[in-house]
Amino acid sequence: MNMHSRLALCFSLLTLTFSFCACSDTDEGSAPGTTKPSFVYPLDDVLRLHHVQAKATHNSFHVANPDLTGAAYAVDHAPLDVQLSEQGVRCIELDLRYDEALGDYKVAHVPFLDEGSTCATLGACLGIVKRWSDAHPAHLPLTIMLDIKDLAPGANAIEAYFGTLHEKLLGVWPEDRVVTPDEVQGDYATLGEAVKTEGWPTLGKLRGRVIFTMYNLTDGFGKAYSREGTSLAGRLLFTRTVPTDPHAAWTLYDDPTVTKVLIDEAAAANMMVRTRAEIDLDAALAGDTKLRDAALAGAAHLVTTDYPAPIDGSTYHVDITGGTPARCNPVTAPAECTSEALEDPRFMKP
Repeated sequence: MNMHSRLALCFSLLTLTFSFCACSDTDEGSAPGTTKPSFVYPLDDVLRLHHVQAKATHNSFHVANPDLTGAAYAVDHAPLDVQLSEQGVRCIELDLRYDEALGDYKVAHVPFLDEGSTCATLGACLGIVKRWSDAHPAHLPLTIMLDIKDLAPGANAIEAYFGTLHEKLLGVWPEDRVVTPDEVQGDYATLGEAVKTEGWPTLGKLRGRVIFTMYNLTDGFGKAYSREGTSLAGRLLFTRTVPTDPHAAWTLYDDPTVTKVLIDEAAAANMMVRTRAEIDLDAALAGDTKLRDAALAGAAHLVTTDYPAPIDGSTYHVDITGGTPARCNPVTAPAECTSEALEDPRFMKP
């Protein structure tokens, strides 16, 4: 073999090696030998998180208690990874109570009365979501809303409480996979200014990652976490806000009819908005779709439901029509947006 032929062969082998590595990276936390599928989203530098409308679940961990009456106690959610893979859910909610003996937060609805859960602790729940994310790196960012049910400790102890919470979150999700308020704020003077001016980051910067939000507002946790509504610097979670707050980035309004004006104002400021498709579960199961229809037609980005899939005995459930599973927000998305540009099912196979 002459010199030219040997050089050509070496170049071919190097090219083959590079191509193989580019399509078979392993992700932190993945099982050994797990390959990361390649994917290309042409609009990932154009579309931003606030251009999305996706399905969320309420009390996402809940397992029905057959000994109690009432629609709320009868909600029987699938495991979190099933919600993500089969029901198109991209936002979940976890109720938390710290258990010192466990060294972790219990995840349950009402102590002693309604404790059924598909994942008993925060660490277990986060681990399920993390493993699913590792296997599906092309996914839209996942939002995990934490509803802290503890009594807020005093001023001298609450920062230690937040430190413990951060430690539990980062014990499962490495910091570079967590979308933080500091990252969204960037070089702007405040988080609110960054979001109002540029919006949330592009999807290309957020895929395969998680966003933590805090439900709590007036019980001591939300105010203390946001330093009395002034800043989320150094924090991991986004807190509930209004557009005039310096840390305005995420909020929630349960009723998409009564609070439509507020939802529209928040969405116009590029904030992420969560709303609910049903509040009175009995009415929804009986066929009242008023809230669901308003939520899906409106500017909210996360539409929360107790019924993300069909159930026996009712025709009611929530589906994002035309979603794959998310879709372009009917109010905020640009004209070039398509559902496949947000999340393409071809890229989501493990």
